Amino acid sequence: MQHHTYIASPFFSYAYTAFLFLALSGFACQKTSTPEGFQIEPGFKLERVAAEPLIKDPVDLEFNERGEAMVLEMPGYPFEDRQSRLLVLQDKNKDGTYDDSSVFAEGLQLANSFLPYKKGVLVAAPPYLLFLHDEDKNNVADKVDTLMGGFSTGNLQHNYNGLTYGLDNWIYAANGGNDGKPYWWGDSSSVMDLRGQDFRFNLETRTMERLGESSGGFGLAMDEYGRMYETYNLTHISTLVFPARYFKGKDHLEKSTLENASNHEESGLARIYPIGEQESRVNHPEQSGYFSGSCGITYYGGGAFGEEYDHTVWVADVVLNLVHVDKIKANGASFSAQRQLDKRDLLASSDRAFRPVNMNVGPDGSMYLVDMYRKVIEHPEWIPDDIEKTLDLEAGKDQGRIYRISKGNERAYDVAQFKTEIGLVQALAHPNQWVRKTAHRLLMEQKLGQTSLHGLKGLLKDKNPLAKVHALNILAAQGELTGKELAAALADQEAAIRETALQLAESELENDPNLLQTCIQLLNDPDQRVRMQAALSLSTLDDTSAAYQKQRTAILKGLNAAAQKSVDTWNTCAIALAAQGSAGDLFASLLQSNQPANSELLAVLAQSAGQSTQGLQSVLQQLAAPKTSNATRQSIVQQLSQEVPKLSGTATLEPALKALEQSRDLGLISASAALRQRLNLPPSAEFLSLSRSALQKVNDVSLPDSTRVQQLALLTLLPYAQKSKVLFACLPNSQPIQLQEEALRQLANYAEPEIGRRLVQLWAELGPHIRKYAGDLLLDREIHHDALLTGLEKGQINIGEMNFDLERRRTLLWWTDNENTKRRAEKLFSDAAVVTRQAAIDKMKPALTLKGTAAKGKTVFETHCATCHRYGNTGVEVGPVLTEISRKSKATLLHDILDPNAAADPKYISHRLESKDGLSHLGIVAAETDQNVTLLKMGGEKVTLAKKELKSFRSMGTSLMMEGLENAITAQEMGDLLAFLQGGE
Repeated sequence: MQHHTYIASPFFSYAYTAFLFLALSGFACQKTSTPEGFQIEPGFKLERVAAEPLIKDPVDLEFNERGEAMVLEMPGYPFEDRQSRLLVLQDKNKDGTYDDSSVFAEGLQLANSFLPYKKGVLVAAPPYLLFLHDEDKNNVADKVDTLMGGFSTGNLQHNYNGLTYGLDNWIYAANGGNDGKPYWWGDSSSVMDLRGQDFRFNLETRTMERLGESSGGFGLAMDEYGRMYETYNLTHISTLVFPARYFKGKDHLEKSTLENASNHEESGLARIYPIGEQESRVNHPEQSGYFSGSCGITYYGGGAFGEEYDHTVWVADVVLNLVHVDKIKANGASFSAQRQLDKRDLLASSDRAFRPVNMNVGPDGSMYLVDMYRKVIEHPEWIPDDIEKTLDLEAGKDQGRIYRISKGNERAYDVAQFKTEIGLVQALAHPNQWVRKTAHRLLMEQKLGQTSLHGLKGLLKDKNPLAKVHALNILAAQGELTGKELAAALADQEAAIRETALQLAESELENDPNLLQTCIQLLNDPDQRVRMQAALSLSTLDDTSAAYQKQRTAILKGLNAAAQKSVDTWNTCAIALAAQGSAGDLFASLLQSNQPANSELLAVLAQSAGQSTQGLQSVLQQLAAPKTSNATRQSIVQQLSQEVPKLSGTATLEPALKALEQSRDLGLISASAALRQRLNLPPSAEFLSLSRSALQKVNDVSLPDSTRVQQLALLTLLPYAQKSKVLFACLPNSQPIQLQEEALRQLANYAEPEIGRRLVQLWAELGPHIRKYAGDLLLDREIHHDALLTGLEKGQINIGEMNFDLERRRTLLWWTDNENTKRRAEKLFSDAAVVTRQAAIDKMKPALTLKGTAAKGKTVFETHCATCHRYGNTGVEVGPVLTEISRKSKATLLHDILDPNAAADPKYISHRLESKDGLSHLGIVAAETDQNVTLLKMGGEKVTLAKKELKSFRSMGTSLMMEGLENAITAQEMGDLLAFLQGGE
């Protein structure tokens, strides 16, 4: 499609009368009570304010400067068969619900996000960025301009999205995961490869830049000071600690600054609390009750819900039909997200077609929730084929709803105040973020008059930090912020204002010595995030400039002082960036300091200094000084061995390396050998001698375990053939756990078919701790697929031990080019599931439709399950606690009960211990150390045996839960049991 400009026709618009809308949607009576099937936190009010036929398939909602709700419809999801369109909603009878809609524009590709901008709207319509003009402001687009092209299209869940207007007057967007190479329309030379990063662009200067690693999700949230939060399926909230522009090509330092902010994870998943009977998960049943479809992340800045909801981020989960809220708190230089409500979520629905995909704060401070309303929301790509055939992927395409979440006393902002200069300036102090940002944008879209300038400068002296941050950014963007005003902001009592002022000062640091000195002083700020920003801002200086050279000593002194304060990963990176070409000097200073230096910071500075042969030589010479501990030396040299570039003239490094190796410390010698390999230097004679000796010492049980682990590290660089026998001897569960781990780690570095075969042979002897990683190795390396499949076919590996979720199944079923592998895998499982007892499940399927009685189900539980499982106060905790099992569907529960070995958590795999005196015990491993094994047996009995007293310690490959329950109870009793597990006692 060549999308240039089209003229909109008045025939594009349409309207539904209030009577028809109310008659068809049936929600007129729902304004005073929570809609049926919903549960909302006490104190909040939920109202449905728009529904079909007024809107269909909504995915985004924004309010323009006139306070009108605009909704983007995306009926083409997921089949790409219809284009998106943009509507304007109106409440003509002023009763609080929308009763009229008109088409602003249609034919918008597969647009998923939009943003009011100037006299029109920006639309993310992959592969384009479009601008819809509405010069006469009649809510019908006059023409459409294509501003950018080159964005990727594909799975619609992963197209670029989340258009957000920033305080710095750039527009931000989430990558979504499909990447692309956007360019300014008409200028193909301006291509920028997104490379998995989010990005921002400035339409005034036609500039775009990458921001840093993208979460790859749908939505982008920005707090009052412009900090970004993102979401993606399982990882429901991440924060971009600082943008990638500060790295400036320093690849040796560049790492992702996107951090998982959630502080409430359970084994990598965040628990959420759906209501009502759950549907069976079509792809990942193990994720039931955890975030897996997070999207629509939104910062609540409405100011209408009280202090407890200030600084909160709201995230929807479209799979589990709810809205979750996190409180944002400082965490060093970054932020953490703590769940706002304990064991419940702010909003949940028992309607499985409720699909909250997006949110936005309105002019009244309420949160407006976009419900796409679909029976099936997962993209077909991630629905197993057999299950997809049973689903109607079109169901709900003629529906869609908008809800308002409020506390009942919100008042809409009078947008008439946006029409005057003084009104716009005053709006910057409003508690509602929508009001402030809209006023900010409108001020930036006009030439500032004296009234505006006077008012903005007055806000710089205001006690309201929110008004101040807007005034600072607007004045700076308009070239009206003086050095004196910026200096005052750098001394502000509010840390966030100092942080903002540091960012604004960056362009003036080389020209204003006083600002530069103030920035240096802020390296010693009491706030950790401000210290980080001060270092980042200093890193923007050209270290060859006169300004930098004049203050070089002061900068290094300030960085040295900053290093003595609380330092996290982000401060560490910022300090190294600020040190620039003086990283070696700062490294030497910290290494010689009387204060214990942060080892991570020392390693990062060593990497910076070690980018040249001369710099690396200096670092190694400094490390050889007797004051430095061997542990610090080893840590730094190990880091260097992974990060230093290919260098010339490395022979000059030999003396420094030999000086380090004279320590005779095994760990340091091993690390030095790795660095030598990185530098294409021959291993030292001492290392070769120690390596050969280590082949005999690693498996010498008379040596302390710590010594054996050190000896094993010396084998890292030896060829596989020389050490394979030793490595495999380290794997049985009778060996020290750390030795098992290191041996498997070394084996993972080689593409030898023998490794897979040997792991399968040893499978039963592998400890529960490393069996999971051994399974990952067998699956992740295609060269081991034959061994894995053979082990599964012969029963050497129980299929349930491999955690064959959808992606892991598809590794063997779809994502390999080996047709024989595919055929063999198909005989073991399907794309839909792993099922080993289909006949038993079929026999009990009637239980799913029978009405069960929870009280009777409790009796069934006590009789057949309570010896190994606890539910509430009933039973014994041996296997998994079932208290929260109700988050799973009945069909999933039936499968788990009757086919316990189709997928078993490795920690619940049964093991058999046999002591040298002939006693044997069967149970799950409750604890394991290098000395002892504790087994938890059925009924809750614990047995602890010393490993030296064991004759054998073997995995049985199956869950402790026995098969065959279908032969012991009736379908009605199973129905009762399911009712008990889903309904409680």
